[in-house]
Amino acid sequence: MEPDVVMWKAIVAACRVHGNTELGEKAGHRLIEVAPNDHAGYVLLSNIYAKGNDFNGVHEVRKMMMDRGVKKVPGCSSVEVGGEVHEFIAGDGSHSRKEDIYVMLGEMAERLKLAGYKPDMEQVLLDIDEDEAKESSLSLHSEKLAIAFSLVSTEASSTIRIVKNLRVCGDCHAAIKLLSVIYDRDIIVRDSSRFHHFQKGSCSCGDYW
Repeated sequence: MEPDVVMWKAIVAACRVHGNTELGEKAGHRLIEVAPNDHAGYVLLSNIYAKGNDFNGVHEVRKMMMDRGVKKVPGCSSVEVGGEVHEFIAGDGSHSRKEDIYVMLGEMAERLKLAGYKPDMEQVLLDIDEDEAKESSLSLHSEKLAIAFSLVSTEASSTIRIVKNLRVCGDCHAAIKLLSVIYDRDIIVRDSSRFHHFQKGSCSCGDYW
């Protein structure tokens, strides 16, 4: 049978995880042919190029999206506190408690390092050379902002529940596992693929998502 959009997405995503750039590129272009108006295909192919440090390929994919009028949905994470939904995007500085949030982000970063966390630079899909800039980019992902806000806004024993409109990246997944131990919190993240229940350093998905 002919593979559908879901199958092609799975193949491209698997190629990125396993570093098979050649096959991922072919599958990515096939995915775009099958679903030319779906932004996910362009993003997945762009990720393949970025992981292989082929930023010319990244720019070509972005240009293709612009020429075709396809727009990428920005990643955002939401958390409900006190009956109010708070939404964050990467690098967000618009929240009324941004100072408290960024102080907590700094504390999280320090405690993560002490726990042995090392940023996964391969998750930075931008043309950035400096490791410090890459690390800063990772630390400002929307789910980390939502967790920082939750830590300064909820009781120490309460469960943190976050909804993200896209898939949680590998770096955030590894960091949240450690944060669940560091702060002794259950953290539940519902991303575009499934529920992730982080508890005592492990995740319900078994690190497969």
